[in-house]
Amino acid sequence: MAVDALIQLQASVTKTATFNGAALTLPGGTPRRGLVARVLYSAASASQTGDTVTFSVDVSYDAGSTWNTDFVAPATALPTSAASGEIFIPFSISPTSVANGTQIRCSATFSSTAHTDTITYQADLQLGRP
Repeated sequence: MAVDALIQLQASVTKTATFNGAALTLPGGTPRRGLVARVLYSAASASQTGDTVTFSVDVSYDAGSTWNTDFVAPATALPTSAASGEIFIPFSISPTSVANGTQIRCSATFSSTAHTDTITYQADLQLGRP
């Protein structure tokens, strides 16, 4: 599906530890049929087998004071040789108040901090259904 090139949830970034992206404000929430966060990743690898990275869409209903991990993709196994792929995280939110400034962000959570794990990824938004 098509994505809006002017709104990106997470610009391309390389991470070796858990990371929370910058907030994107959705003052009116999502469209009626929701949105999908598309995460494209490459150069994903780990120094030993068994390590994973989990992507999520976190939501703040109070302008960034409190974050909730509401929408989570299945864990992605990190192989010992570089891999790439695509993950889709469907989500739908309604604001508690337009004045509160409902925000979302994309987060990457690594299962291990003891090993040399790395991933390069970016995230953008798509309509949930046409």
